[in-house]
Amino acid sequence: MARHKPAAEGGYQRGEETRARIVEAAIAVFGERGYEGASTRDIANAAGVNAPALQYYFDGKEGVYLECVEHLITLMWRMMGDTVEAAERALADENTNDQALIEAALGMLSAVVSTIQDSTRATALRAFLDRHQAGLCPESASMAFEERFKRRVGTVIRLLIARLSGLAVDDERTIIHSMALFTQGLAFRVQKPKLLEALKWTEINQKEMELVRGVVLTQARFTLEGLVRERDLRIG
Repeated sequence: MARHKPAAEGGYQRGEETRARIVEAAIAVFGERGYEGASTRDIANAAGVNAPALQYYFDGKEGVYLECVEHLITLMWRMMGDTVEAAERALADENTNDQALIEAALGMLSAVVSTIQDSTRATALRAFLDRHQAGLCPESASMAFEERFKRRVGTVIRLLIARLSGLAVDDERTIIHSMALFTQGLAFRVQKPKLLEALKWTEINQKEMELVRGVVLTQARFTLEGLVRERDLRIG
């Protein structure tokens, strides 16, 4: 983990403000140019600081990137934390009915789809996350994101699918269904330019996002209800 230093000349508060400004700038630069393509000078210029400041606060480029990932993890849990915890509570009770489990899964998917909504900050974060998930980053950063976000979310989705389908958690079909469910939301982020072109939209604001989310959740509901019906036919 990168060091956490306040600015010597400005005290702790000024140091925290500088760190935050560097992280915001680095997310945009890494998102645009990738980890290999971004230089510490690029990031420093975007943040309005001198290049040695990145070494001072973060021990260099990898330290800055790791701090960007920490920031991203915090934002992702802020966005999805409530829905993940609600799903975990539903799973903890073996008497939770199918409809409640379906709603828990849809709640998580709804949070994912909401990330397609436009804002300057969201666009930079999406670009950073897309490059990160493509593996264009240090291994240490991939491990941090996996251990502190993806693993827990993936486990919850898999457990929901297993309960609804009656399949084992490690069944290949459970894994495939889980990935298919989650990527329904991610697909619209990746394919956003094509979506805008097809619908002749210039951006995705609240209204457009709600329309996309409604369609995605309707299709996902049909899929989940279908898994329940297949399970009941199989065991009935």
